[in-house]
Amino acid sequence: MKKSRGYTLVELVIAIVIMAIAFYALINVFITVAPQDINARTMTVGAHLMNQKVEETILLGYTNIASSAAAPFVSPFDNYYSSIVVDYVTTADVNVVFAFTTPYRRVKVRVWGPKLNTLEAVTLSTIYEGRL
Repeated sequence: MKKSRGYTLVELVIAIVIMAIAFYALINVFITVAPQDINARTMTVGAHLMNQKVEETILLGYTNIASSAAAPFVSPFDNYYSSIVVDYVTTADVNVVFAFTTPYRRVKVRVWGPKLNTLEAVTLSTIYEGRL
């Protein structure tokens, strides 16, 4: 009897089925991971823009900080928006807003954009200056 070289049809079909199952699993992984990557990228851009806006605002100094309405960032981030809310507070409770002037201002910076929920950063600005 002659020994055959090669694979039978059954062996080839089994190999193709195994490869199809493996490719199906890989495709599902890519479909699941791709939107998460886009979401992480959007969050990173939003956090960077928020940090930039907080730094710009604090650099203005206590007397020049003011609330601002929603405004877009410059290109290429012109589809992201920010707003600033400045209130007078005390150190006893920074969540209680006062109508009168205090030495502390609570600065809330909000940033939002496409596929990005509103991000908010809160910081305090004070009239006191440290002396060496």
